[in-house]
Amino acid sequence: MARKSKSATKLDKQPPAPKPAFVMAEPNDDAAAFGWTLGKLRYLSKDAVNGERWPGPGVFDVPCTYEVRQVYGHIIEFVNPAYLQLQFDGNADIRKAAEKAREEGYTKEAIAKFRKVILRVFNEQVVPDMVKRFGNVAGLVAEFYCARLAHIDKFGVEE
Repeated sequence: MARKSKSATKLDKQPPAPKPAFVMAEPNDDAAAFGWTLGKLRYLSKDAVNGERWPGPGVFDVPCTYEVRQVYGHIIEFVNPAYLQLQFDGNADIRKAAEKAREEGYTKEAIAKFRKVILRVFNEQVVPDMVKRFGNVAGLVAEFYCARLAHIDKFGVEE
């Protein structure tokens, strides 16, 4: 009798991998695969392809029309996630609040308390740092808009 061979397209069923005590919901349930980078956080798309929903836009993305993106580029975020993560990673209150959420079993209530700490640190540390840094470059921004207007006056609007 001829022996039946396994289909080359079918993989053997594997036991589920062990999971940590807390995993984010889809599509961010694989955050470890992206090196725990805030910039890779996504919303779940509203559309399904073949019955499957895929990761949608980034949580820091600002929704813009195609025409706006053609002018300003395709990466338009309301805050730079790498800068934000740098600020949060170095903050003792964030670390303490994360450990407290762990102690409380990552419950919705614990995460809600942690969210309040995130917002407080953002308002007390991140925003003042952004304002200070922007104050350092505001003069150059003013010069940029003056130079742009002078260029338009001299050469007209570019198409």
